[in-house]
Amino acid sequence: MCRVLSYLGKPIQADELLYKPDNSFIAQSYHPKYMSHLLNLAGFGIVAWERNSHDPSIPFVYKAKSLPFYDENLRNLAIKINPYCLLAHLRGVAYNEKRIVSLQNVHPFRFEDKNIVLAHNGSLVDFDKMKFDLLEFIKPRYQKCIKGTTDSEWIYAIFLSQLQSVHDITTDDLTQSIMQTLEILRKVRVKYDISTTSPVNLFISNGEFIAATRYVFDYGWHPLNKISGHYTYHSLWYTYGDGYQFYDGEYKMKDSASKSSIIIASEPLTEDVTTWIELPEYSLIVAWLKEDKIEIVTKDILL
Repeated sequence: MCRVLSYLGKPIQADELLYKPDNSFIAQSYHPKYMSHLLNLAGFGIVAWERNSHDPSIPFVYKAKSLPFYDENLRNLAIKINPYCLLAHLRGVAYNEKRIVSLQNVHPFRFEDKNIVLAHNGSLVDFDKMKFDLLEFIKPRYQKCIKGTTDSEWIYAIFLSQLQSVHDITTDDLTQSIMQTLEILRKVRVKYDISTTSPVNLFISNGEFIAATRYVFDYGWHPLNKISGHYTYHSLWYTYGDGYQFYDGEYKMKDSASKSSIIIASEPLTEDVTTWIELPEYSLIVAWLKEDKIEIVTKDILL
């Protein structure tokens, strides 16, 4: 199981999300609260938008295949940048020599000159059977951008191909493109009679919104003689309020009538989850930052 963290709202020093909470994102790579038998040792990536940077529509991108808790450069970056939007990913893979650990496979994925990015928590069983049939649904200009070996990068290319435009994205266009992407994957799975449980928790952002899905294909169908962290629902939580900060002796989202910040993550950043909401299975959440206020839309995924 990978771990994913997304944030949108008031500018925040990145280490307030990555390092300081008691279940911080970096701590989850070696001592997670959920799915604790799976460690995230296959790389770390972060994409962050900062208003005071040069050309703020273009995000910072930092990726490393090394372990994040040994990464001094990451720590130095985290105490320096103050993003208003952030998407970070800890990559987890099965512990065997067939898995490819490389920089090209580190999330979030961002094709050159595209501002929209995607990270994935999950795994498509028998992806190698599916992938060349998926080319039919990927525009040629995105086909040639795929550099790694992950199912996640192919999902990203499919998603981009479904968008009416990568500019001026609306909630309807965004949700429709996500639904179409999942439907394409479902159809190709059916073609090859693939029915093993495969979770697809997607996190998508362009600096103006963050969207996430909690979805799984064929839940409950898996070989009885195999054990995998992917044979279950992957968790997805969110918290929103006036701002995420340390007060009353712990990190939490400050409650207020004004909702100006949101965190959507694969697991809460604190041991205390009373200010967090777990998103139901088969759901989609989209959060926009408009005039310093968070607007949230949730939908059921009915496929």
